[in-house]
Amino acid sequence: MPVMGSGGDLRSRIVAAVDRTFAEPVRFSFLRRGVLDAERHARDIRAVLRVGGGDERNLSGGLAQDWSTRIAAGKAELHVDRAAYPDLVVREDDRVCALDRPGQPWFQVLRIDDRGDTRLVLALGEL
Repeated sequence: MPVMGSGGDLRSRIVAAVDRTFAEPVRFSFLRRGVLDAERHARDIRAVLRVGGGDERNLSGGLAQDWSTRIAAGKAELHVDRAAYPDLVVREDDRVCALDRPGQPWFQVLRIDDRGDTRLVLALGEL
């Protein structure tokens, strides 16, 4: 008899524990062809938002270490607990607002990774 539940159960409990510590409120504004989508109303959820970090690139777009000038691209990722929000439908170009951050910055959904079993991962670009 296993000491703990199935692997999926353990992963779900870990995701929930991470969210209790790191998740923050965000608001989704859903768009269709650049205007608000009347069929998908704005929605507030809690998810893990990570801004910055990632790869730094030199001005030519490479990773060479001998460049003295580097730029930050304003990239971010939002990690959504799939079990907590199973009906959340996100599309590229939708918008996400970080409600508790100074200035309530907005981000655009650039890419959606829905292949994970516990997380919906959204690559975001700051607006």
